Amino acid sequence: MKRSNSVAFVSAGMLSPKKRDHMLARRQLYLNYGALSLATILDAMGTETLLLHGEHSEPAEVLGVLLEEGVFPSRLPIMLSIPSFYALPWAQTFCRLVRSIDPDAKIIVGGRWVVGPDPDWLHAKLPEANLLVPGLAEPLIASLLTSTPDLRRLPAPTPDFVLKHPLISGFERYQPSIEASRGCGMGCAFCEERDIRLEKLRAPEQIASAFAAVASQYGDSKIRPYFQSSMFAPNEKWRTGLANAFRAAGLNVQWRTESRVDALTPETIACLAEAGMKVLDLGLETASPTQIMNMRKSPNPDRYLERASTLLKACSDHGIAAKVNVLLYAGETTKTLEETRSFLDDHKGSITGVSVGPVVAYGPPKTADILLREWSRSGAAPVDPRSANDSGISMIHLSHDFDAKSAEAASLELSRRYMDADAYFYLKSFSYYPRDYTRADFDRDVAASDTSQLPFRAFPRLPS
Repeated sequence: MKRSNSVAFVSAGMLSPKKRDHMLARRQLYLNYGALSLATILDAMGTETLLLHGEHSEPAEVLGVLLEEGVFPSRLPIMLSIPSFYALPWAQTFCRLVRSIDPDAKIIVGGRWVVGPDPDWLHAKLPEANLLVPGLAEPLIASLLTSTPDLRRLPAPTPDFVLKHPLISGFERYQPSIEASRGCGMGCAFCEERDIRLEKLRAPEQIASAFAAVASQYGDSKIRPYFQSSMFAPNEKWRTGLANAFRAAGLNVQWRTESRVDALTPETIACLAEAGMKVLDLGLETASPTQIMNMRKSPNPDRYLERASTLLKACSDHGIAAKVNVLLYAGETTKTLEETRSFLDDHKGSITGVSVGPVVAYGPPKTADILLREWSRSGAAPVDPRSANDSGISMIHLSHDFDAKSAEAASLELSRRYMDADAYFYLKSFSYYPRDYTRADFDRDVAASDTSQLPFRAFPRLPS
């Protein structure tokens, strides 16, 4: 069997979308910037690499591309990244196909949120895998190509290099990513990064240089990068430094990022808008004081909501599209949901769109059971007690007021209340839809979709 000397990185896709299965959901692209970081390191060392995203393609199609490109079979490992538990069924099929074609292939599996909680559980789900790598692999990636791989959990600070997007198969379709910092550590009960310390943001000059380099990779400035930072909270010096660095570099790139509603000030928003920020994903989650406390979002709900209100107004004042994330949480009642709805109604003029969904317990029993026990005290229960072990995805009956079905219906209703088709297309096309996906493409897909599953309304937004 002829073998290459290339390393194939494969980001596992999904056999169906994680929320609602419709054509628009299947168009979305999720750039696996963690896998791209590893591919970039190996490329800099002189190793030929290629990153393929499974998206919603069949695993056999992706493996077929690797065969056509001559990358697989290889003398070097095939690196499979599983970005979420929703991608696990895809990964299982892919591993079986790899093993059937090349029994001697070395399959190395990563994905910190899927591998880390319980490697023994995952290995039982992926018996074809030769090696599972928990945690972040930047410090280890070179050793994984040797016969003595290093599997220690070493610190992996935010990379100070620019991701090489052309290593992605069909990279022009993807909006690029620029990683600014890692970690959060704010302690929210449902968050994977609740106990992971927030790192210092990369220097503004580094960020501006990265934006310029990525624009050069794509050959134009019409990119719309996602500024990756789980907890984006720049101080006064950093925010003014970023605006100055972008101005000095002559950058005219629009970008998107995410933060908490209580982490940014109006002054920060003004500086970030000057530096090109156009979309801000805001983790409001709830406007119910009871649920704010239950989620451990803040010990002071009134202060939390006051800052959220101020921030939303600042976004509106500076032309920033605010996409608000809402989480229907364990113990949700008609009263707590009405408190959130009332807050959103009061601020609808400052909200471009919302993303709403019921909370889900992710992970095998070793980790999911901790959350499930806590949520049970609020009257919540898993839809299927076996799901944590079977799939790592436990859907939840939130309370007597909201079983799983009614929580899903409430999520759709709330989303449609604040988001129309224009807003949805703008937000998705900014960072998630293929760069060549047009409004005409979108309208055709809407026409071909079951509108009862779409999270937006077709008629115009009501006046403020």
